[in-house]
Amino acid sequence: MIFTLQAESRETIRKSDLTQLRAAGKIPAVIYGKGVDTIKIALSDREFMKCYKQSFTELSFYDIVLDGKKYHTMLKDRQIHPVQRNFLHLDFLAVSEDTTIEVDIPVNYIGEAKGTLEGGFVDILQRTVKVVCKAGETPDGFEIDVTNMEIGDSKQIGDLQKGSWTFKDTDDVAIVVVQGRMAEEVAETAELEEGEEGIEAAEAAEAPEVTDAE
Repeated sequence: MIFTLQAESRETIRKSDLTQLRAAGKIPAVIYGKGVDTIKIALSDREFMKCYKQSFTELSFYDIVLDGKKYHTMLKDRQIHPVQRNFLHLDFLAVSEDTTIEVDIPVNYIGEAKGTLEGGFVDILQRTVKVVCKAGETPDGFEIDVTNMEIGDSKQIGDLQKGSWTFKDTDDVAIVVVQGRMAEEVAETAELEEGEEGIEAAEAAEAPEVTDAE
């Protein structure tokens, strides 16, 4: 998925300059990468959020237009306000079709596992997987059908679609498992027992030592 964003140059020196920029509905950002001098830009907060909210289900690129020139980029980093949760700053990496990149690709799980009809539940271990590939050959996303999975069954990295990319994890790394309810109950019981033992140990440590008076 590729989004197009209009950008404007910015000359912010003081912290107050950034505050005024954000108050005007802009997000300060930079574009950098091989063969590209770091460029300070400002983006519309509203326009960026429209794109960002659509980028959760598949890998996205951003074509940023600045003074008539287009930069093909991917969002590399972001700073978010700890309380207000709005974007404070964005970093975009300029990439070419032949640039080798390492990215997280979303995995979409479809179907209803047979094991859930037997009282089990689907335990998703990874919602994204990391791949290494050329920017022009990046997969949009992966899909795993869990329909025929029964209790105890699992799917691994090796079950994902193959292509011109390589996975960072080995083929035997599990990404989804159908667990039995017993496994969940055992885990909860163990956590409860550990908690009770911790409380008892704490109470014993706090209890005063009593000795016989002479």
